[in-house]
Amino acid sequence: MRAASLLLVALALLGGCGEKVAPINGCVPAGGLEPTCSFRNPEDMELLPDGRTLLISQMGSMNGDRPGSFALFDTRSETITRLPQFTASTEPPWGDPACTSVPGPEFSPHGIDLIRRPDGQWQVLAVNHGGRESVEFFQLLEESEGYRLAWRGCAVAPADSHLNDVAALPGGGFVATHMFPRSSPSIGPLSLAMLQAMLGFDTGYVLHWNGERFAVAAGTRAPFPNGIQVGPDGKVLYENAYMAGEVRKIAFPGGELLGKARVKGPDNSQWDAEGRLLVASQTVGAMQMAACFEVTEGPCGAAFAIVAVDPGSMKAETILEHRGAPMGAATVAQQVGDQLYLGSFAGDRIVRAPMPAPAR
Repeated sequence: MRAASLLLVALALLGGCGEKVAPINGCVPAGGLEPTCSFRNPEDMELLPDGRTLLISQMGSMNGDRPGSFALFDTRSETITRLPQFTASTEPPWGDPACTSVPGPEFSPHGIDLIRRPDGQWQVLAVNHGGRESVEFFQLLEESEGYRLAWRGCAVAPADSHLNDVAALPGGGFVATHMFPRSSPSIGPLSLAMLQAMLGFDTGYVLHWNGERFAVAAGTRAPFPNGIQVGPDGKVLYENAYMAGEVRKIAFPGGELLGKARVKGPDNSQWDAEGRLLVASQTVGAMQMAACFEVTEGPCGAAFAIVAVDPGSMKAETILEHRGAPMGAATVAQQVGDQLYLGSFAGDRIVRAPMPAPAR
């Protein structure tokens, strides 16, 4: 009876959220946003140590049936460099010793994270859906020809995992968000788990990899966990509960809820120069966001906002709102100097906007 009731409510939700998002043609500035095109689903990004280059995760697909890649973007010259297929480092692995094979051409990155290890080496973590559901380890190397990535191992996720984002822990290991079971059946364009999340049911959690094994992080069960960040001392997690419309501040590893901020559809988070979390907020319904997966040319125009969250008080301030051309459906906001760069899971571009001054 409960399953039948859930299905009826789900069908009602599907019937009431079918507004289409108009496609966008052309690659011209609009609404204060300056686009750079020729990307492919630039879902996440990290600012590299030179303070000018962005490492961009170009997601193929969430189910791993289309490959993706990494690209570099020089924010001064506005040039794009495609990174070649990686080779394995000759140094000892950083991941699970049982993972010995370099990702193949089916590699499809999703969320990424950059951290400096205690020995001074730069580490990139990437959620991967292609070929295996995993978190891949890379060493970031700067050479005379520019940056490159050397593969340093992986950690294969537990069976039926469907990961989204990842964040390194300062003492080693990482945390990654598990959205919902990969085996969840589909109802129309959404999975049953997505519909359960829309109704407020917890569908996923944060996984902690301690260097040897995975475990569920205490206090992190939520309706569709999405972005994840870790406080500087590693004692706090900032989990984006997408369908709950919340950024949750959780003690780690204890699991106590320390605070939360109301943010509609929170996707990825990045730190800004003020120490705030910049959260990409998708402000339309789930069906409109699902329609973005059907975009084959140009970007999706779904409305979004960028919300700055104070990690202490968890006070949220909207610093940018946009809908339509030149890009919608933002999934990440990265500050570079006095500019803000935005990416999306659906489309062929990133956009740049002036970084608003913090409210005083």
